[in-house]
Amino acid sequence: MKKIRILAVLVIIVFIGDMVSDGTSAFMDGWNEARDSTEYRFSDVDISVKPDKTLVVDSLFNTAIQQKVPYRITSLETKIDSTFWRVTFKVLIFPFALFGLYGFYCMMRVVISVSRGKVFTRENANRMRIFVYALILVGLCMEVEHYIQYRDAVSQIQLSGYVTAPYTLHFSWFSYMILALFTEIFAVGVKMKEEQDLTI
Repeated sequence: MKKIRILAVLVIIVFIGDMVSDGTSAFMDGWNEARDSTEYRFSDVDISVKPDKTLVVDSLFNTAIQQKVPYRITSLETKIDSTFWRVTFKVLIFPFALFGLYGFYCMMRVVISVSRGKVFTRENANRMRIFVYALILVGLCMEVEHYIQYRDAVSQIQLSGYVTAPYTLHFSWFSYMILALFTEIFAVGVKMKEEQDLTI
């Protein structure tokens, strides 16, 4: 039980650290973008690209071998205009974002409960379910947003000698499914414990 409590405290510390780090980074990005009012309606996008048959390979100087070597790019960061669908989707996902925050709140309640020695309880099982499925739902919304952004970039960006690479998933859905599986196993374990307690 002592190890579980130590891990619970570590989870809280890491979670708070991530929240502060991500919040600070997002604030600074927004602050820097707000300085240039002429770009307020454009958004940054990372695009994976691959060379096509018309590419003329360029070169750069390698100081170690003292000669020019060829290079190609595989990704770039640029700005695109947000389309109606992307702006609309951002508005529509607001309730899901609130559900995601509630999921993180439930996860914090689980961690606090575990740190107090209460592990296999129905409340913890329900909180873990809310957290995991909120995480999956938010991840799905962000995946759809990335896809909309990708479609916008494909329709707006033209780079001579390169084509936009096919869309690839941004999130590890296998990890999400494993997390959901273990959550359901935990819930079954709690139910079995309750049934066993009733028979004693």
